[in-house]
Amino acid sequence: MATRFDASIRACAIAFALFATGGCAHTQAYPLDCVPRGVTVYLDKAPLDGVPDSIDLRTDRPHVLFFKGEGYESMMVVLEPEETADGPALSPREVCSEFNLVKRSRKLEIEVEE
Repeated sequence: MATRFDASIRACAIAFALFATGGCAHTQAYPLDCVPRGVTVYLDKAPLDGVPDSIDLRTDRPHVLFFKGEGYESMMVVLEPEETADGPALSPREVCSEFNLVKRSRKLEIEVEE
């Protein structure tokens, strides 16, 4: 009986240790206030519910942000983890500085040389 009790205590201790170390992942906040409201944002292939002002992402793995909207050219940003002096961080550091979502129009401009 004591052996079974010791095994269950060991199993609980291992499960707790795995849970505790998994919960210690660093996160990084990414502001998305530069994204037009008519654009759908996908995080790692899953659409976000609306466009939040910012999102918190784990810094221990890469992430893919994809922006798609009616009247805009689609854009993808890959965020890669890197070690810095301040600890792990995703690069690029800000999405808004890399953000260049171009508004498409049906207007055609023609220049004629004479």
